[in-house]
Amino acid sequence: MVASYSILGATGNCGLALLNLLLETTDATIKVYCRDRSKLVRLAPAVANTTRVEVYTGSITDVDVLAKAMWECSSVFLTASTNDNIPNCHISQDLVRTVIAALKKSKDAGAAIPRLVLLSSATIDPWISRKNPWVNAIVRRSAWHVYKDLELAEDILRANEDWVKCVYIKPGGLSLDIQRGHRLTLDDEESFVSYLDIAAGMIEAASDEKGRWDNKNVGVVNANGKAKFPGGTPRCILFGLLRFYFPFLHEYLPSGTGPS
Repeated sequence: MVASYSILGATGNCGLALLNLLLETTDATIKVYCRDRSKLVRLAPAVANTTRVEVYTGSITDVDVLAKAMWECSSVFLTASTNDNIPNCHISQDLVRTVIAALKKSKDAGAAIPRLVLLSSATIDPWISRKNPWVNAIVRRSAWHVYKDLELAEDILRANEDWVKCVYIKPGGLSLDIQRGHRLTLDDEESFVSYLDIAAGMIEAASDEKGRWDNKNVGVVNANGKAKFPGGTPRCILFGLLRFYFPFLHEYLPSGTGPS
């Protein structure tokens, strides 16, 4: 039986990396959710020329849309988030709440429950990030609202672990770079790792038949050398810190910061 995957948040850096890897390295059927189909096709032109990808659009809080985007999939990747330190950010919470509601609906209809794979961060894991406390303190503040959103989203998922399996992917810093090779770990982080290597690690964890990574915090480190330093990082940290210390400045600060 050919595996099937769902990507929720397909136009972000990680979602696109997952989509491209799955198209290039598997014969899988891929369902993707995004808000804007035209943006997805612009960023991933292969979508327009294959029957393997089904695209679903709509609100992130639309239970019916996400239920269709996950129906009969063996694994679901949760990647919707933001690089901007938006005060009171709730993207991950909205996504997770809708996913849980949609899975309950699918469960009632007799469907099997897929394995979830959440893109999170080593920054909010005290063990995985233990070797870099000072860097972690700065990064944590620079994306404070995003990390708080992730923590609350994880709380929702962990409260449902009796019937939903989830792998919590906890990378260090991310970079738009080539794929070099990765290694999954329960103990370490590394900066920087390319989105393609993170995506490959997520696919590996999702495909593990023994479920060795289920309900665990999983780091992804490089196997063949570090990814390049992403040029947008200093700018992203600067504006993130400004939003942390002076949240009233948010509407006046540039958006769309992050790895470049």
